Amino acid sequence: MWKHKVSKELAERIVNLIHEVTDNNVNFMGEGGEIIATMQPERLGTIHQGAKKIMNGEIDELAITEEEAEKMEGVKAGYNGVIKLNGERIGCIGITGNPEIVKPLQKMAAIIVVEEIKKEIKIKKRKELIEKIALEIEEVTSAVEEITAGAEDILNGTKQIETITKETEGKISNINQVLDFINNISKQTNLLGLNATIEAARAGELGRGFAVVAEEIRKLSINSSESIKNINEILNDISSSIIQISKGIEKNSQVISELTSALQQISNSIFNINSNSQDLIAIK
Repeated sequence: MWKHKVSKELAERIVNLIHEVTDNNVNFMGEGGEIIATMQPERLGTIHQGAKKIMNGEIDELAITEEEAEKMEGVKAGYNGVIKLNGERIGCIGITGNPEIVKPLQKMAAIIVVEEIKKEIKIKKRKELIEKIALEIEEVTSAVEEITAGAEDILNGTKQIETITKETEGKISNINQVLDFINNISKQTNLLGLNATIEAARAGELGRGFAVVAEEIRKLSINSSESIKNINEILNDISSSIIQISKGIEKNSQVISELTSALQQISNSIFNINSNSQDLIAIK
């Protein structure tokens, strides 16, 4: 099997071109010497014996003079020559007429065929390369779209966390207000306990039981005050941590937003490249 074949269209174009120049009959033979283009429609698809030998590698050319043709039945004078591409026999062109005259035309036609096939090979390779690049671009586009979607999900999640942290800050502020209220009650209770202790002392023996209750009220007030102080310290630490987290989330949110925007731009650029690649593929 050949690596390269001459298309029927190219063979017919060469045959018509030489015929217009010489007005002679022209045959283009392919594998096994089969005539694939000719000025004699009745011979199309038949085997040219001389071309068969050329395509089989037995000879490279076959020239028949007028004198030789007169001695053969059904044979016309002419020249048949091989077409080679990179050492491979890809075809054979035969032109009727004086071999010395038509041989240069046959050689020129062979060169044209080789150059046309080289051009076709380049176009095919370019098309295959562009198609491969286009496929890789599609894969990259898909990956970028997945990353973009993931980044958008992270961004949305980050915004939700940012909202929650701000709500938490507000709730801590409300708790502080409640603690301030309780702290005021504790101070008033402490003052009330102190006054009760003084009055119990004035009452003497009759106020002893009341003095015990007053002292417990003061202890409760003091414990409440210390507890509120501890709670405030804990809440301040939590509030400080939440503020730091909030700032970090806000910064990350900005970075992710910029990343998402950049990925979208990359995706748009890749889409344009892919579109241009498809246009190149369509060019023949």
